[in-house]
Amino acid sequence: MNFHVNKILCFFISFVVFQSLLPTDAEDQICTATNALECLNPATEEQERMLELILADDFESIDSSLPSSIREIKKRGGHRCWHKHNTFLDHLLGVHNILRLWGEDEIVARVGLFHSAYSNSYVNLALFDPTQNSERDVVRSTIGNQAEEIVHLFCIIDRQSVVVDTLLAQRFIPREGLDVPHLRDANITIHLTPEVLRLLVIFTMADVADQFFGWQDELFGGRDKINSMLLPGTDDVSQHNSEALWPGPSRPGLWMSYVSQLGMVANTYHDKETFRIPSVFLNCTQILSREMEAAAIELYWDVVSKNTLSSEDELDKLLMSSSLNPWYFECHVLLAQKYLHRNDNEMAKQAAERALELQLAWGTAYDKRMSFPAWVAWTRVLHKRAVEELGWPKNSWDVNNFGMVNLN
Repeated sequence: MNFHVNKILCFFISFVVFQSLLPTDAEDQICTATNALECLNPATEEQERMLELILADDFESIDSSLPSSIREIKKRGGHRCWHKHNTFLDHLLGVHNILRLWGEDEIVARVGLFHSAYSNSYVNLALFDPTQNSERDVVRSTIGNQAEEIVHLFCIIDRQSVVVDTLLAQRFIPREGLDVPHLRDANITIHLTPEVLRLLVIFTMADVADQFFGWQDELFGGRDKINSMLLPGTDDVSQHNSEALWPGPSRPGLWMSYVSQLGMVANTYHDKETFRIPSVFLNCTQILSREMEAAAIELYWDVVSKNTLSSEDELDKLLMSSSLNPWYFECHVLLAQKYLHRNDNEMAKQAAERALELQLAWGTAYDKRMSFPAWVAWTRVLHKRAVEELGWPKNSWDVNNFGMVNLN
């Protein structure tokens, strides 16, 4: 079939499927790949500067307190602790970096760096003892009093109950705030202000984006069933698979739809003039359905895990996947490669630019088999080859030896 006809057919089919899966009142809140290029906010100079600092591990320039904070976490063994697909230190730093790319200030990012350092309702990784004033003093001296207070607050509430069962279920942040019980003493009531609730939602978005991958779907029975640890009222213990082997195939996890819903909740915060909204999902104004995300993953995984597909089939599946879920960059990285194989430099350039824009928006990978910096570096290689019309080598040694990208 002619490539351009195939492309149009792919978009048409995906649009029909897409519409059939949507609630009627959500259609105007979802952005498909047919207009995905209009669904990205222009990157700011500060975002681009911050990304380069993050990729360079230039901790001092990101925040003068960051090097000493990382040293303190290492002193407590954070670099040796397992955490989902990485170490605990890597996860804490990943959340910190995402928050900085989303425009949060140093204080908020410091909270992200220490967000589970006192342990919390999700994990038992207490690097510091919150019951000891001397321990809290160490954290205060490291990240400051204001950040430490919020870190402590987040570690004494049931985040699942607040974020998933309450805020996500009701779909808004109450202007009067929320009263919740203390995690370890039900007789104590804690008041969470609207601003704290906003922070908690955005932290959760970054937290999930950094750590979630396909193993958790297998673990909780969510990949082939409706069960999920992320959605209100859907965690059915009878569907858990506690013997799911880690890390499994490490396919992308079903988390992006959840984060898009949290983004809509964050966007209900009343003071939008003072506080920034993450740039993902068009400043958190778009929803990705779980069904669409799941279908997009299946198509993407078919391409990356099967060596029996024809080049045409690979391209069709990638186009369909990017149409179902236009918000993840890995599909566009693969599309850029496919276009380069066809010597279609213009389409390769567009796909690579789309991927780079999404990388700047997320600051973390969806397909976590490779690190986020590796994805960025490879995408820049593809973009350079498309812009300079270098073609695609026939000799595999030449591909294996791809390397430097001059950013000047």
